[in-house]
Amino acid sequence: FHDEVIQQLRQMGSDVGRPHKLDLYLYLPTEEAARLAAEKVGRLHFATEVVPGAKEGTWLCRATLRIVPESAPLDGIGAYFEQVAYELQGDFDGWEADVIKA
Repeated sequence: FHDEVIQQLRQMGSDVGRPHKLDLYLYLPTEEAARLAAEKVGRLHFATEVVPGAKEGTWLCRATLRIVPESAPLDGIGAYFEQVAYELQGDFDGWEADVIKA
């Protein structure tokens, strides 16, 4: 996960040594599962939002954290989100980040 994030940010011209707002997306089958996911990822200091998913019958847990990608434990974060999704019968649907120019 670390290499993917760093590579994509660099390709977009982002300075991975500066702080970025990172959003990660978990899609869950119920609102209860999405709220539980929010509680779990909140333990890692992510701000969370739970809203109905774009696909009917799903719920989105969006988690946001300000990090320096170059030095952040991205592999651990990615693995944790995969684990939470698996435990709650959902999907870890990737990430987005701001592009921060040098």
